[in-house]
Order: sequence, then C-alpha cells, then structure tokens
Amino acid sequence: MWKQVGNTVQRNAPPLVRFDGIRAIQMHLNQRSKVEAYVHGYSTEKPEFPEDCCAGCPVGEWIHGEGGKQCKDVALLNDLHESCYEFHEAATQALLLVELGKREAAMTIVRGSRFFKDASDRYQSNLAKLHLSFEMA
Repeated sequence: MWKQVGNTVQRNAPPLVRFDGIRAIQMHLNQRSKVEAYVHGYSTEKPEFPEDCCAGCPVGEWIHGEGGKQCKDVALLNDLHESCYEFHEAATQALLLVELGKREAAMTIVRGSRFFKDASDRYQSNLAKLHLSFEMA
C-alpha cells in the first residue's frame, strides 16, 4: 500500500471517496418538501425522480460506485437502498394520484402513509449512519 519515493512515503491505494451524509439528507429533505408542496397544491412544479436508483440519483451512484465499495456494512447499504426505494415508490404514487385528479388520496399518502413518512425517516437515519461510519473511520 505504501511505497518509498525519494525521501517521501506515498500511498498506492486510491483516496477514499468520502460520503457527505449531511448533503444527502438535505437533498432528500428538499425533494420531500417538493413532493409535499405539489401534493398539497402549494406548487405547480411536479418533482422528478430518477427511473433507476443507480443512475440519476447521487446517493445511488455513490453506493453502486467506488465509494460504496469502501463501506463494509452491507446490511446498512441494503436498508438504505430499500428505504430509498420505498420512499420513491410512495412519492411517485402520490404524484400520479394528483395527476389523476385524486388529490385527497395523494394527501393521505404524504400525511400518514408509512411508506412515505416512515421510509423517508428511515432513509435519513441510514444516511446519517453511513455518514458517521465514514467520519469515525
């Protein structure tokens, strides 16, 4: 891993790709707020979600890229992926219901659905755990 170059020691391994959980949580909260504002009718701008978590989502790209390879907690990565997927599914359903003219049903999803709120809360918690795992390393 280390090699001597002249009078200095250099590391051969690529630098650790750091995970910024604080930024990821803020991005998620912004996305969640946009969904809630659209569903409640406070905004006419429909939020967009990536079709594939691995492409188009910064957290998904990090998990499935070089950064994710640095994380040894597979259970955490799986739960992070699952909670993200559940949130996106619930949010997409709510947005679709608004488009179909069923705003009350959409509001029920964002107000009380465990798949929206609980998945969002669990996703944020997992992002924080992942962030701490790299801060403590």
